[in-house]
Amino acid sequence: MKVTLLVIATFLGSLLISGELSNTLAIDSNGRYFALGVGSRSCGDYVKFSEKRLENLTTEQYEIADVIIEHWVAGFFTAHNFYVMDTYDVVGTLTIDQLQERIEKYCRANPNKRVAEAIAAIAQELHTNRIRVDTSKGTPQKNPGK
Repeated sequence: MKVTLLVIATFLGSLLISGELSNTLAIDSNGRYFALGVGSRSCGDYVKFSEKRLENLTTEQYEIADVIIEHWVAGFFTAHNFYVMDTYDVVGTLTIDQLQERIEKYCRANPNKRVAEAIAAIAQELHTNRIRVDTSKGTPQKNPGK
């Protein structure tokens, strides 16, 4: 068990830090920023992962990495909901599987982009139909478009 966890931790560590990382620490005038974790990986790598084409991974390692990616995506959208004004939930009724399908579609069309850029683009697409916060009550309000 300890050996398996060590192999998984080693794999995930190398997966997360082996890609080219941006030298920027905040969004600059060109829209570049530093992404952590899965977000720093290329869309090309995301597609390879989704097709189970990364070398030296067992089925168990793919399953664990998939959960880590799901949690990263959920964390991104949770932070988006927290930081974007007038937003209670940008995802709405979409499932994690539907979000990952959107990520994969974006990544197939943009293999040289980063996963974080894919997620940001999806958040922008979803923004119009987000569930907003009723500022007078501090509660979610029904979206008239739904």
